Amino acid sequence: MFCRLSAVNRGTSCLLQVNARLRPILTSMEHRSYMIKQGGSRKSVSFLFFIIVFSSFSSFVSSDNSSLNDYYEVEILDPQIIDIVPHDSSAFTQGLLIHDGKLYESTGLYGESSLRIVNTTTGQVEKIIEVPDNFFAEGLAMMNNSLLQLTWKGNLGFIYNSSSLELTGNFTYDGEGWGLCNTQMDNLWLSDGSYQLFKISSENLSLFEAPLTVKYNNSPINQLNELECPFENGLIYANVWLEDRIIAINSSSGDVCFEYDFTAIRSQYENENSKELNGIAFDPNNSLFWVTGKNWSNYYLVDLQFSSQDCKLVEQTDICCEDKNMPPLQILVIILLGIFVMPFSWPLFGLIFYKLFRRQTQLPPPSGIIEDTRGE
Repeated sequence: MFCRLSAVNRGTSCLLQVNARLRPILTSMEHRSYMIKQGGSRKSVSFLFFIIVFSSFSSFVSSDNSSLNDYYEVEILDPQIIDIVPHDSSAFTQGLLIHDGKLYESTGLYGESSLRIVNTTTGQVEKIIEVPDNFFAEGLAMMNNSLLQLTWKGNLGFIYNSSSLELTGNFTYDGEGWGLCNTQMDNLWLSDGSYQLFKISSENLSLFEAPLTVKYNNSPINQLNELECPFENGLIYANVWLEDRIIAINSSSGDVCFEYDFTAIRSQYENENSKELNGIAFDPNNSLFWVTGKNWSNYYLVDLQFSSQDCKLVEQTDICCEDKNMPPLQILVIILLGIFVMPFSWPLFGLIFYKLFRRQTQLPPPSGIIEDTRGE
């Protein structure tokens, strides 16, 4: 590039000519730089918008996943009394079951523990044996026509013939023994007064499997005592120590499904010498429960009403429905995104495009104009 000099304003004319030659180049470089900046702005806005949408849908996914793990809200039900039978008020009941139309009862306290057979019509004790004085008898279960009786801190359980109550054997276990029940498939469950239940191998009564944590509205519930588990892979019924209530537990998840409050029954039929509720026996002949307590005056045949679906079935129904239908909360948030996010984003995009096209139309003046001006 050469500069033609004239006698007048030689330096000025040369400078104008150089600027005229360089201006298109600078303009092109500025334009490219501007495009880079504008492209960066567009990418930033797009990225910001993507983050908003992605975070919203991430919350949907997390909420859906958490909903699959939601606990089952406990339903409180009132037991309905069907019949009342007198109970030996001196019996400190620790375990109860029914077999062949007879009640089998385990009573506790050191020096007073026993195992007895009771008539369900009269409440009379038909047969009784004493447990050695150094053992505090606890929960009771039936397995293969044999009775299994726990002891509190003795780490020893007794095995009896169900007809004669003759002692036929024993078994050992670690920890305390509180409640014991057996399912239809001979799956034994044991409680130790904690918030956990332990499944025991029917082939080896000393072998415990992984514990089941029992949760009441998603919080562990402690002091689980007497047990009854009449249904295979169904509900486990448990007393809560020092309280007049029975809870129904999902044997798969540990969630408490139902609670039955016996406070009104105690107030109406029991006296001040009656201690806490403790004793649950399911009668398969009528699908009712026999219930009593420590030093209570009566046995109560009750109907423990509950919903047609237990915890497990309710969870499966929830999962099914969530897979097929969009949750109402997700629909609402999407609508809100459309209402509040989009109106603010379009003006922003519009402003960017306006500045971009406006910048592109602002071209530098032709170099000929500069040269003509210089010639004048």
